[in-house]
Amino acid sequence: MRLSTGFTATALGVLALLAVTTRNAQTQVGGTLPGFVQLQTSTPGAAQTGNSNISGTSIAGQFIGSGGGLTNVNANLLDGLDSTAFLQGVPNPLSLSGSQITPTITGTSGSNTNLGTAGVKGVSTASTGATYGVWGTNSSVNGRGVFGAATASTGVTYGGRFESESSTGIGAYGLSTATSGTTYGGMFENNSTTGTGVFGFAIANSGNNFGGFFQTRSNTGIGVRGLATNTGGLNYGGRFESASLSGRGVFGGATATAGVNYGGRFESDSTTGRGAFGLATSSTGSTYGLLGQVFSSDGIGVFGENFADTGLGYGGRFESDSDFGRGVYGLNNRNTGVNYGVRGQTDSPDGYGVFAVGELGATGVKSFRIDHPFDPENKYLLHYAAESPVPQNFYVGNVVTDSKGYAWVELPDYFAEINTNFKYQLTVVDETDSNDFIWAKVVQKIKGDRFRIRTNKPSVEVSWEVKADRNDLYVRAKKIRDVVEKHGLERGKYQHPELYGKPVSLGMDYIPRPGANDDSRVSRP
Repeated sequence: MRLSTGFTATALGVLALLAVTTRNAQTQVGGTLPGFVQLQTSTPGAAQTGNSNISGTSIAGQFIGSGGGLTNVNANLLDGLDSTAFLQGVPNPLSLSGSQITPTITGTSGSNTNLGTAGVKGVSTASTGATYGVWGTNSSVNGRGVFGAATASTGVTYGGRFESESSTGIGAYGLSTATSGTTYGGMFENNSTTGTGVFGFAIANSGNNFGGFFQTRSNTGIGVRGLATNTGGLNYGGRFESASLSGRGVFGGATATAGVNYGGRFESDSTTGRGAFGLATSSTGSTYGLLGQVFSSDGIGVFGENFADTGLGYGGRFESDSDFGRGVYGLNNRNTGVNYGVRGQTDSPDGYGVFAVGELGATGVKSFRIDHPFDPENKYLLHYAAESPVPQNFYVGNVVTDSKGYAWVELPDYFAEINTNFKYQLTVVDETDSNDFIWAKVVQKIKGDRFRIRTNKPSVEVSWEVKADRNDLYVRAKKIRDVVEKHGLERGKYQHPELYGKPVSLGMDYIPRPGANDDSRVSRP
């Protein structure tokens, strides 16, 4: 009996414990027993201390917490996102796609420190190979591979900035690989009335650097083309600057050895525009607004051409506002050969190869040159102009006296209007070779446009010449002088210093050349 009673009590205790455990595991509304999950009626409710370790499925409307220590989670099941959307353990390469208007990836930086921030930064750490920090491509017919926009309305902002620290690197490189069509390796635009379409700046203060460098390999290509389409304001199709002592604001190179190519080409569609404008702003020194050089034996340092068939067009126009400036200065540095400092040519029978509005001066003799009539292939024939302290006009001709020995010499109808101070010369032409000498004289001076002569015998041929001082309106206003003082920069200088045993640096048109010891170049006659 005792054994039976003890067994029964023990069994009942075990059954009671199982019943309590089962009831607490199912639900403990408002319970306080430790080690159990308690369901609460409010959110977030009272925090409970303990752990949950289940092998089944947990279902809830919302999970709240820091997620610290969360491992082995399948990200494909979180909010419908693919696991590549999480930047831990991302596949390489990472590929994202989207079809919405907004960007597929947006990077934002809100810092305003002086150190600067980056919304997006791309880094390529490889030390060799054609690598890219950022590579953008676009398949749209109107797309942009890379688009940078600085939306701030003030400040020194950049729509895009590209840098290279390599000794042979390229800060920015633009390439269009299409072999046809109107393509651009790089295109720059600016809508501001005082903006700059392209601005190139080389900040190194020494070395052979370039503010901008452009090349084309096409035999009909253009090394650089700049276009400003705004019809108002001080805008530039391209503006390039260099602060280096030996730098180039603009350098254009066309490396093709054939074809009509351009190292640089500049255009303007404005009725008052300039295709190219060169400006040297320094008020001192031997500067150049525009410098053109060639190394070809048939090349042209500067070539200007006007294609208009009508109008007052210029193939080239040069001006100087200086009191002692030169509108055009032509110099050939070679002291051998038949070369030209300036050569002008026209194909019109009414045109002028060279025309001077104002005085035309020369330090040497004035000559005309023609092919020698007896040896035109090998020789020139030179004739020289007569010179006088005052400008002179002269008129010549032949006349035969009448039966009484008189003759009127007719002059141009404008003669009296442009001449004064007349001088006469008469020469008798007598082929009879008789011993009788015939004399001729002026019996009536010039009145209007003629004068009268007389010979002591009838029917005599007389050669006549009249010289007169120019007296047209220009000469009257000019007040011609034969001796003038040197002034300003010309004072103390020589037109031909070598003729006086002086160095060329004392020449009136002396321009120093880098590296040349001109003071040692002294020639004596």
